[in-house]
Amino acid sequence: MHYFEFNIKDYRADAFQLTLIQHGAYKQLIDQYCLNESPLTLNLEDLFYDLLIRGDDEKKAIVFVLEKFFDKTENGYVHKRCDAVIKKYQAKSNQSRDAVNTRWAREKGKDTDVIRESYDRNTNQETETNKHETVYTSEKFLEFWDVWPKSKRKQSKPACFKKWKASKLDRIADKIIEHVKVCKESSQWKEGYEPAPLTYLNQGRYEDEVEVEESWTRRLTA
Repeated sequence: MHYFEFNIKDYRADAFQLTLIQHGAYKQLIDQYCLNESPLTLNLEDLFYDLLIRGDDEKKAIVFVLEKFFDKTENGYVHKRCDAVIKKYQAKSNQSRDAVNTRWAREKGKDTDVIRESYDRNTNQETETNKHETVYTSEKFLEFWDVWPKSKRKQSKPACFKKWKASKLDRIADKIIEHVKVCKESSQWKEGYEPAPLTYLNQGRYEDEVEVEESWTRRLTA
């Protein structure tokens, strides 16, 4: 989710007493939560890295806000208001999809339920109707996933695939895969500071330049 309504009155009622740096930390956490449409990771080092948090004061602010405004669960740090915003967004998205299906059925003179069933089967194959395992329908995505370095940060494969499909990344898959290969040769990634793949896709980091050895740089820019 790249857009959401921000209720200033509600926010101030909850967080008016925060310092300026704590306000910044809170906003970063809210943005990350809504962008990924999922709870925040329990691994603080991963969270600091994803949010580009470096200084001790910034880290303390992140921890303070997490403890005060988020609930720690086995699935990550959850935020009830963010969940409500995400639920509203997803409901609106589903409503829009149903409206398109209804109009499509009316124009084609076909039964709405048949069209809707076909739509769900062909465009939402990443999740079966009975919520079994995700079906990955893009060979390029699987190639991207295989290329990604094996580490504890390599997670959320279904969410990554959802983002991949929504952004139609098959069109630039070769560029992304090549970019990952080059990044793997950078000192940052070799030292274990690669981003989570979902963060990489959500933030469009495949557009970033990479500082690596000259031979690899030539490969990326060729």
